[in-house]
Amino acid sequence: MFLPNYSDDDECKLKPIILEFIIVIGLLLMASPLIAFADDVKNVKETPRTQVTTSIAKSTNWAVSISAQGEILPWEVAIVSAKTNGIGATEVKVVEGDSIRKGQVLARFDDRLLKAELAQAKANLAFASSSLQLADTNLKRFDQLKLKQTLSEQEFDQVATQAATASATRDQAAAAVKLAEVKLEDATVVAPDDGKILERSIELGKVPGAGESLFRILRQHKLEWVAKIDATDLARVKPNMVAQINAANNQTLAGKIRSVSPQLTNGSRLAKVRVVLDGAPDIAVNTYADGKILIGNASAVTVPSESLVIKDGKTWVFRVKNNMAEQVLVNIGRRQQNEIEILSGIKNGDTVILEGAGFLNDGDKISVKAAQVAQATQVTGAKK
Repeated sequence: MFLPNYSDDDECKLKPIILEFIIVIGLLLMASPLIAFADDVKNVKETPRTQVTTSIAKSTNWAVSISAQGEILPWEVAIVSAKTNGIGATEVKVVEGDSIRKGQVLARFDDRLLKAELAQAKANLAFASSSLQLADTNLKRFDQLKLKQTLSEQEFDQVATQAATASATRDQAAAAVKLAEVKLEDATVVAPDDGKILERSIELGKVPGAGESLFRILRQHKLEWVAKIDATDLARVKPNMVAQINAANNQTLAGKIRSVSPQLTNGSRLAKVRVVLDGAPDIAVNTYADGKILIGNASAVTVPSESLVIKDGKTWVFRVKNNMAEQVLVNIGRRQQNEIEILSGIKNGDTVILEGAGFLNDGDKISVKAAQVAQATQVTGAKK
């Protein structure tokens, strides 16, 4: 191989050039990882952020309540019983669910025999009245004869006794007439109060015994919620407190506490509370319902229920911090419609993530949706 023939001077001149070339090559090799890292950083910056919607945790004044469960029962029940004996029903005018008025005819019994008994009692009264009148006339005449001393004491006493007996017989006949009138009146069964028929146990032709129940009536259409509360809450519950009951068909009923039981049940150690419902709600008796007793008001930090994320059996909320999602463990309390009380973890004024919270991890970078940003800007401008 041909090799150039360098002199010592030429070799001295080449050394700096070679050294410089080696340094340049080394710098280029060292710069390659930095260029690659810069590209990676650029790619990270260009990674799209998760779009979310947000809301502000706010402090509100919420009612403090005691939860309870119970049944919807009649406020009071009127039991209409048979007052006649040995006669059958000839007419039954109402069925379960009918609304009735005080004095309205509910049923009629066969009153033919009762009318005959009344007529006979009136005839006996007329006869006894005539006998009494004759006895009184005789007593007056014999009284005059006694004054003239033409009558013995024994004869006078006999006439006086006859007059007294006739008077007693007349009174007895009058009482028999009154009794027959009452029996005849009892053959027509009328409502003792306004209300609704809960139960009917009489049928056409049935011969009930005296005292047998014919109808059960919900008095004045009033219902009450009979709830049971824990003994620890008993001291906080007082009569006239307001209660809210969640009934069937998403009905929310209101009422006031009528009474609080002074004793606990033997088995469950719960106390019974009676709440009279407002108005006359159209709800079936014996319906089971839960509700709450309102005992006051207290401040609460609330967030929309959509912001809650359940992970590993715990409840979390993602809070916005430096354009990133911060995962916060929270304790929740009361609920009102779509709002949840936060007992710890989030404070008033914190920005929490709603839509998109379920797809985030702690530290993820986020961006608020443009529509919401524009809306927030409008609200801020309006406040100014």
